[in-house]
Amino acid sequence: MKYILLILLSIVFFITGCSTTPKPSQKIVQLVGNCSDQYISIEDLKGRIKNDGFMQAQVRGRNLTSNYIKVEYKIVWLDENDFTIDTILSHWSAVPAYANQPFYINVTSPNTKAKSFNLYLKKEGKTTLCQK
Repeated sequence: MKYILLILLSIVFFITGCSTTPKPSQKIVQLVGNCSDQYISIEDLKGRIKNDGFMQAQVRGRNLTSNYIKVEYKIVWLDENDFTIDTILSHWSAVPAYANQPFYINVTSPNTKAKSFNLYLKKEGKTTLCQK
């Protein structure tokens, strides 16, 4: 009985010791430029490929002013070769940014070909490429 228990424990230790967590081959989201200015700052930006193959972009920004502002954003989805994926969903959309409060953008790609994205933010006619 002791030998069976010893063999089973050895197998468990061997299997768990050899398992590794796969690491992503590349970062999906990279900072391209300084997205913060006197009006807004980007506090967090994430991108992931979901189990169904669609890509999800999630942004948390903050209104740095003591006034309500309307932030407009546009996401351009890119395929594995960094070519733009044409879609009717790549248009400017507005998100409210209340005084000294965070705002959130949560978007899903139009198809499973998207592997990265560019996020454009606009406030008062000023357009900034923030993330890829």
